[in-house]
Amino acid sequence: MKLLKIIVKAIFILSISLIVYLQPGCKDSSEYEPPEDTLLIPPDPPQLISPINGFVIMFESVAPDTYYELKWTKVEQAEGYQMEFTTDAFPPLMVEFETNVCTIWIYDDTAGRLYDYYWRVRANSSAWEWFTEWSEQWSYETRMRPNGPQPLHPPNDTTIYVDSLPIEIDVQWDTIQDEEFYQVMIFEDSSIYDLVTVNSNSYVVFVYDTAQYSWQVRAGSSLWQYYSYWSNLWYFRVRYNN
Repeated sequence: MKLLKIIVKAIFILSISLIVYLQPGCKDSSEYEPPEDTLLIPPDPPQLISPINGFVIMFESVAPDTYYELKWTKVEQAEGYQMEFTTDAFPPLMVEFETNVCTIWIYDDTAGRLYDYYWRVRANSSAWEWFTEWSEQWSYETRMRPNGPQPLHPPNDTTIYVDSLPIEIDVQWDTIQDEEFYQVMIFEDSSIYDLVTVNSNSYVVFVYDTAQYSWQVRAGSSLWQYYSYWSNLWYFRVRYNN
């Protein structure tokens, strides 16, 4: 009886061993290979669109509640975007977006908002190995809209005496800050006599009649949101010598 139990036990152990050995799904740990990686190399980074690099967003004397949009190109298959946003020397701030637009709110409290801002963007997707590379870093500035340039010459409310006409009168004004061009408006009495855009801070006016003239100037730049305000009107009169 005891011998029979030993034989039955041996047969049971041998059967279990054969079942384990013949299982087709069982592999030795040294033979395991993970599934092939299906993540894709990310595409090129987004391209920044607006505001253009170096743009100056201008506040009026009292800033209204308004907004400005930062935009960049869409990246195919992107599920979101990450922006690195830096203000002057402060540490960068990371912000997540689902679309290719970031809305900046501008409100009355401008005192703490007149800075240089730097931003760049990268895209992400669960199908990619990692984020795209960063885009270029662009900057924009917030600034109060400047007053008009200060007129310099001829002196305000002066009379210019001539023997004959026409004559050339050189009007001049002071510079402001990083402007690229100026608009000059000349009036004869109360009518517009000349309106011109120039790249230097002076302009030669050709005068053909004796009259009272006035003029004003404002500054502009392709990087500014607005022109400066107009300067004050300055006057000069043209008279014949008696």
